[in-house]
Amino acid sequence: MKKQYVMKIIVIVAMALGLAYCGYLVMLYLGQNSMVFPGRTADPAREAEIRRYFPRLEEFSVAAADGAVLRGYYLPRSMNGRSAPAVLYFCGNAEEQTGFFLWSPNELRPYAVAGLDYRGYGHSDGVPSEAVLKEDALAAYDALAEKIKPETRIVVMGRSLGTALAAHVAARRPVAGIILVTPFASLAGVGQEGHPFVPVRLLLKNPFDVVPDAARIAAPALFLVAGADGLVPPRHADRLAAAWPGPKDVRVIEGTGHGNIVDAPEYWKYVREFVKARFEPRPQP
Repeated sequence: MKKQYVMKIIVIVAMALGLAYCGYLVMLYLGQNSMVFPGRTADPAREAEIRRYFPRLEEFSVAAADGAVLRGYYLPRSMNGRSAPAVLYFCGNAEEQTGFFLWSPNELRPYAVAGLDYRGYGHSDGVPSEAVLKEDALAAYDALAEKIKPETRIVVMGRSLGTALAAHVAARRPVAGIILVTPFASLAGVGQEGHPFVPVRLLLKNPFDVVPDAARIAAPALFLVAGADGLVPPRHADRLAAAWPGPKDVRVIEGTGHGNIVDAPEYWKYVREFVKARFEPRPQP
């Protein structure tokens, strides 16, 4: 009798744990969009600040095929009487373009700088997903290429989630180079490691697998890896670098994390050197 009672308790506990686990999976599945795409509105004060710093800053907008309007910023610059080559930036999932434009135009002189906010970020319309953001990224490149004609050189730069979009563009458009800040081989892989007891790969609607795009990229790449990154540990960048067939320069900035890598003095030094090499190649002997 006692044994039956114990078995009954075990069954009840097991059922309760199973239901709790299933509930947790449902919660993760339903809430994943807000975790992958938390959204950020533009900070009006910071927007006014960047316009004060850079009076020539222009609005950069693109109408997507489904009618959504994507909005961001473009700072034109000239070299030798013609449009300067440009850097096109793709944000991380927790930032919008004013954060990048607050500092980058000074660091990237004398080149043009451009970026569009993702759907649901900044002043952009729509709801984000992997599929639409990849299409939007190509539209952003095409619109920028039209702006800087007859100049044709564009370096694409992405941070965290934006590295997947930069790679998608570089695999399908002629780019002078690609900069990957805190990159990963697969967002699903990052999520699976963070939730080892959850079938993340089965549940994730936006897996952002970068490796297939990497296989198509011939342009030079700069990897900027945060040595103390707890959100996307350096091993994820290592996996992408190992699968990257084209020329690459992997720089690990020790002691920096996912959020503060941009504050390291080496960060902009590496970016400037890479961009300059792409836009101002050494004369042939």
